[in-house]
Amino acid sequence: MGKIVVAGGGMIGLAAAMMLADDGHEVTVVEQDAAPTPTDLDRAPEWARRGVAQFGLAHWLVARGSSIMARHLPEATALLAESGGYRFNLVKYLLGLQPGVEVLPEDDRFDILTGRRSAMEWAMARTAEEHPGIRVLRGEAIVGLLEGPAVAGGIPHVAGLRLRSGAELTGDLTIDATGRRSATPQWLEAIGATPPHERSEDSGFAYYGRYFKSSDGSMPPLMAPVLSPLGTFSVLTLPGDNGTWSITLYALSEDKELRRFRDPDVHRRVIEACPLHAHWLEAEPITEMASMVGVVDRHRRFVVDGAPCATGILSVGDASSCTNPSLGRGITLGLMHAEALRAMVADHFDDPIALAMAFDHTTEHDLRPWHDATTSIDRRRVEEMRALLAGDSWLPDPGAQVAGALVGAASSDPVAARAFGEVLGCLELPSTIFARPGLQQHLAELAKVNPPRPVPGPDREELLALVG
Repeated sequence: MGKIVVAGGGMIGLAAAMMLADDGHEVTVVEQDAAPTPTDLDRAPEWARRGVAQFGLAHWLVARGSSIMARHLPEATALLAESGGYRFNLVKYLLGLQPGVEVLPEDDRFDILTGRRSAMEWAMARTAEEHPGIRVLRGEAIVGLLEGPAVAGGIPHVAGLRLRSGAELTGDLTIDATGRRSATPQWLEAIGATPPHERSEDSGFAYYGRYFKSSDGSMPPLMAPVLSPLGTFSVLTLPGDNGTWSITLYALSEDKELRRFRDPDVHRRVIEACPLHAHWLEAEPITEMASMVGVVDRHRRFVVDGAPCATGILSVGDASSCTNPSLGRGITLGLMHAEALRAMVADHFDDPIALAMAFDHTTEHDLRPWHDATTSIDRRRVEEMRALLAGDSWLPDPGAQVAGALVGAASSDPVAARAFGEVLGCLELPSTIFARPGLQQHLAELAKVNPPRPVPGPDREELLALVG
């Protein structure tokens, strides 16, 4: 066992820290935001977490992420549950709409426990700060990497972190969990490392949303998909903890007219014009409008030409690979990465080269396909919105048609409901699901009988009148 330094005290950094501490390592977490963890959940929404761009926006944890938390982070899971976390099983809900269909024991795999981002961060932070083997330093800015003696010719070795205060934190392994704003490529360049291979593009979306709270702790009924495309914009409605939920509108960042979604009156008018979503407004707004633009889809690979850029450092979660948040996969993919990190450290901690290579392999083999599947969905939606914005017709490609048929049949067919739950919950890749013998034909037959119907809402002309 050894000393590990974790850069970044957000969800994934703290999750990785607790997993590694449970394996006997001595872990120090460095977090730039200085504000201490609130004493109770009620104060969490006002927590000054400037380092988390989406802290006040919509948040969701899908089934696989909930499962990882339950297995690896039981104390954080218990604290969230005791504090009002929201339990839900979408597949059981969909099966309940289908007469005569039986819920099976294996449908428990679709269970989730989720909450607002502030609630999730609070539960994780409170648990980590009381966790044996972990020290959390808040208000410490990182300015670079410490370089130690190389373990392989020509490859720099990272021996810890340099802080703005002048302090140096040494460790046998450094974990970068600083999120989508990670400066690790610049830090690596400063010690002479080969730059990581990076593929990056603006997702093209802008998000505008706020939180609401019911008076009695109840949740609005789901009358439409939680993510509903409506022409040149989409509506995202996500339950949170303690009778709260978020309503988010998102559009193309280049769609200037729809930038008025940030106006709370415009936001309300547009939602009121969506018949299957208007009832989500029957509550008290508890936050101001929040917005986020310039959301990047990015993947970094830290093994180039068959060799690690550096040893002694691994990047996890958004610091390695990030996508737009509308599918609710971000935290789950980060937890999947942290789980893989734990396994690789257990197997290769004493061999920095083997550790770097094994972690790269599992990242590319197990995580990369989820990143690519998500960015593919992004591009399709952007193409559709741009075509509609230009007044052109848009025909989905075959893959999008099959996906649309799956979503359309999920509330009326048990096979479709469970397949949809597997994709939505990050339990199986879409490519694996759609390769199952007979599934595409089954969906095609269902679509003939009951064609997928668009979610009702304002057309472009009506939308522009609503935004003024």
